[in-house]
Amino acid sequence: MYSIEQRDRQLLNTSATIRYHLYFDEAPRHLVRVVMEIDAPGDELITGFPVWTPGSYKVRDFSTNAGNFVVMDGAGSPLAWEWTGKNKIRIAAAGAELVRIEYLYYAFERTVRTSHINRFHAFINPSNCLMFAEGRQQSIHHVHFHHDRAVWKSLATALAPVHEQTDGGQPAVYGALNYDILADSPVEIGNHFAVSFVQDGAQHDIAIAGHGNFDAQWIAERIKTIIATEAWLFGGLPYDRYVFILQLYPNQRGGLEHARSSVNMWDANLAADKEKAVQFLSLLCHEFFHTWNVKRIRPAELGPFNYNAENYTRMLWLAEGLTSYYDDLLTYRCGFYTRDEYLKLLATEHINKLAEIPGRLAMSVKDSSYLAWTKLYAPNADSNNRFPSYYLKGGVVFLLLDLWIIAQTNGTKKMDDVLLALWDRYQTRPETGITEQEFIELVHQATGVDIAEHFHEWLGSTGELPYSDVFAPFGLVLEEKKSERSQTFGEKQPFLPLPEKVYTGLKLKDENGKTIVSQVDDGSPAAEAGIGVDDEVIAANGRRVTSAKDIDTEAALTGLDTPMLILMSCDGATYETQLLPVHKTEWALCITDSESAASKMLVDYWLSR
Repeated sequence: MYSIEQRDRQLLNTSATIRYHLYFDEAPRHLVRVVMEIDAPGDELITGFPVWTPGSYKVRDFSTNAGNFVVMDGAGSPLAWEWTGKNKIRIAAAGAELVRIEYLYYAFERTVRTSHINRFHAFINPSNCLMFAEGRQQSIHHVHFHHDRAVWKSLATALAPVHEQTDGGQPAVYGALNYDILADSPVEIGNHFAVSFVQDGAQHDIAIAGHGNFDAQWIAERIKTIIATEAWLFGGLPYDRYVFILQLYPNQRGGLEHARSSVNMWDANLAADKEKAVQFLSLLCHEFFHTWNVKRIRPAELGPFNYNAENYTRMLWLAEGLTSYYDDLLTYRCGFYTRDEYLKLLATEHINKLAEIPGRLAMSVKDSSYLAWTKLYAPNADSNNRFPSYYLKGGVVFLLLDLWIIAQTNGTKKMDDVLLALWDRYQTRPETGITEQEFIELVHQATGVDIAEHFHEWLGSTGELPYSDVFAPFGLVLEEKKSERSQTFGEKQPFLPLPEKVYTGLKLKDENGKTIVSQVDDGSPAAEAGIGVDDEVIAANGRRVTSAKDIDTEAALTGLDTPMLILMSCDGATYETQLLPVHKTEWALCITDSESAASKMLVDYWLSR
């Protein structure tokens, strides 16, 4: 039976028939030596590496980084074995009481989904580098960490300690009730900042790796607020212990959820930019919300997992869209945004961003979800024109759904009630995920609102979303954002007005002294001008272009009525074209001045905290 639930006490003093030993003698070369031991292997044993990791929907073929395989029995005698596919080996184990597989794994990719090792730390994603034994995934698995604890003093993981205390000279041993839990439990070893505390009846460990301009204690206090806010939403915490692994390094960003932990990666200079610091807190809200939604409340196709191939689902709007709506809402509920800041964020980071994606009119959210394996995680310069992210559009759909439910129930029900129904359903049947039809029925049971017709349309079509209809009962309107063009200096002396914002549909990058086209939006002035990705911009209106900023400046100065004459280069040959900028529309989400008592009540109910 599929389960990702585990409590630390369940692994204490257990034995395991599948064991891994991890050695870090060559950590400066980004290598870990893995020894996998399998008791009672039978006549034939098949082991393999996952080709993907749950939560990141792309085949990554982790076996690429493994090599130098040696396979032997318990006495050290070699056993015959062969590759049977890109990720699997078959071992002739007849007569062997134990099979030992030894290999090196190269871990030098710093992302939340991969492993990274150097002389200062080891970040291990077990789904990358620890093989599974076919037919034995439900066995207890132990991992022995052989590292010098005088050099690397701390280890953080949601894997459960097998012993109450371990001698510093012995390997640290941690365990999982099954392979799914093992694969779902990353490990950070090194000299990271570490703090633990008990909140809402559960232990929480925070591990912050990296160096930069941040205050670890400030982060820890904000995390306590996030835990309290989300625990209140769901009526408690679903675990006995949870680990926040934070990787703060220059120019990093990303997050990945796990059942009893999350990995959150961000730029180390948090204190230098308040806006980015709050975005980091929103990321923490997002990944922690996944503790319930995705890891437990999940599409039917996502668990049990097939680690050998893609696991397709049309319901990533539930997994990530719902979470993307709630991450900023929860950031607001935590008190990290004001009400005005939250409304502004909904316009700028959700509604406006979706409006800037031509692909929203080319593919539905359901199809975007199903094709995540080849679309979202394998983007190209034209992707923006072909599909919408199920994160972005899914989040906007759930904004509309929440408001629709509130309006239909006259401010007595909202998405929070749906979440509680989903959570109750998981606790009743944790082994099976949810279908789309079951989700729609649960919404109706929890709120009394029949969403089937509207929800199918919002998720399954490529039409524009009905903002005005849904916003109207709240006194909310989308208004064109007013552009401040007047400027003053000194003692309020008038200065030259700012040029009007214009839109070209071009995205540019500066590369080796050249200005290169990185993206062209469908239906934009740039597309009408015949400009292509990877073309070089040489001059505009007779002026040499030396950076992407030059084009933005020239377009603004040219204005809306006069075409820009642009000299371009493609494959070393030049061509001229005309580009006519158009007005750039940016939306603001506003509460009307004539807001009625009824609409004010609905807004207050929606934004209560």
